Amino acid sequence: MNSDTGREIRLAGIGTVEGGRAERTIIDGMGKVTGDLDSGAVIVNGQATFKGSVQAEHAEINGLAGIHGGLRTKKCRVEGKLTVEESLEADEAAVNGSLTVHGPCRIGRLLSHGKLQLDALNGDEIRLELQGGSSIRELSARFIQTKASSSDLHGWQKLLPLPAIQNRLLAQTIEGEEIVLEHVTASLVRGVRVRIGPGCEIGRVEYTEQFERHADARVDSEARLT
Repeated sequence: MNSDTGREIRLAGIGTVEGGRAERTIIDGMGKVTGDLDSGAVIVNGQATFKGSVQAEHAEINGLAGIHGGLRTKKCRVEGKLTVEESLEADEAAVNGSLTVHGPCRIGRLLSHGKLQLDALNGDEIRLELQGGSSIRELSARFIQTKASSSDLHGWQKLLPLPAIQNRLLAQTIEGEEIVLEHVTASLVRGVRVRIGPGCEIGRVEYTEQFERHADARVDSEARLT
């Protein structure tokens, strides 16, 4: 990330700006950024479309944003909806809304309250509070925790066209060291210490040290690996 010191890309209202390098990129309103963007900070207040890839020290989405390329950032905060067509890489991310990534996704620490649509997610610490239906084909991290949200609809949900769907995560495989799951449907869960909580439907659990299953969870088969 080699942002140009002092240069600022700012769009207020409706319009299109060219990408490039900048210290800050701020979109207030409805904007489009053409080409790749390398910026110290990217802030969207409204709706934005990025035609290329985005690199940023910090990315903040307050509203709706779509990135046609990939996103690489140290910190990412989503208050609304973000769609990334290629890959996403972040040291930290906080999502209060909806995140969709069509390519591989690597997030060191993810705190999510809302809806995720991801192909493959790798990280270190993943904490998901499910609100609506989420899907992650492959989920891998050192620590993984999921639970269903007990709160009412947030402001972002009232604005987005989301159907009424049960708070649940669908996955093919979930792998980690410490795994604590609620309201998850998965084919395979593999970990060192695995706790399957209420609302889970799991095809197979493989563990090396500890396994717990809630009375309201279904696990078709389990095996301790040596």
